[in-house]
Amino acid sequence: MNSSLVILDTETANLFGAPHLLELGAVRVVDGEIQDQYESFVCPQVEIETGATEIHGIRQDDVRNAPLTAEVLDSFREWAGDCWFAAHNASFDAGVLAYEYARHDMTPPPGVFIDSLSLARKLIPESIDHKLVTLCQHLELEEGPHHRALSDAVYCWMVIAECIERLETEGDGTIGPAELASRCGAPLTIESARPRPPRLARRLRPLETATPGVDELILIYGEGQESPARLSIRPRFLFQRNKTGYLEAECLRSGTLKTYRLDRVQKVLTSDHPSGSL
Repeated sequence: MNSSLVILDTETANLFGAPHLLELGAVRVVDGEIQDQYESFVCPQVEIETGATEIHGIRQDDVRNAPLTAEVLDSFREWAGDCWFAAHNASFDAGVLAYEYARHDMTPPPGVFIDSLSLARKLIPESIDHKLVTLCQHLELEEGPHHRALSDAVYCWMVIAECIERLETEGDGTIGPAELASRCGAPLTIESARPRPPRLARRLRPLETATPGVDELILIYGEGQESPARLSIRPRFLFQRNKTGYLEAECLRSGTLKTYRLDRVQKVLTSDHPSGSL
């Protein structure tokens, strides 16, 4: 490995829906050696789900004084520069960061991802499965915490180093990031993983200009036979996920960030024209 490579891992506050970054860890590898590291908790805009805590052990008190997401995204972009990226199951981590950079309308770092999961399936076929924990056990890597961002980034690098060694044993010359990436399928970047904006029905098109520049809107929200609710919200982020459109918005009654299905929004009103559409 004769080029600089940033190996990263993310932990999230939630298990379902659009991801919210909770922890970001990364190491920079230069000429096959770890030269630098990046690690930060994130104070998320949502409560940490119990199921997520059961996986990574991070609780609300751990992140209460952590920097906000936009600050971490900015500092990580500066730290990472234009290096190649790598992650285990890279589509997940690229997706987490893609949602956050889109949510905050920020430009992500441009690095192309190498996926250690794809490499391991091809180059470590004898492992009973290719989860990162299993590969660490199979390769007899040193013991340590799992499902924490920085330690999993280090383990990911160890798996990649094993894959590189096997490739170099089979062939000639030094294996660089471009050759590793070519073995991982279609090129993947944070930008290419960015969620698409939803197609808006006519009754919802005012949201295109209302997000995120309007302080308050009222949604007439519900479906079927239920009585629709009147919800005061501050719009933040429109996105499509699994063919369904969503709006992330601050609920002005509770002060929390919530997600609303667009197919359940019956009408969009302004606070100063509460009986008419925007």
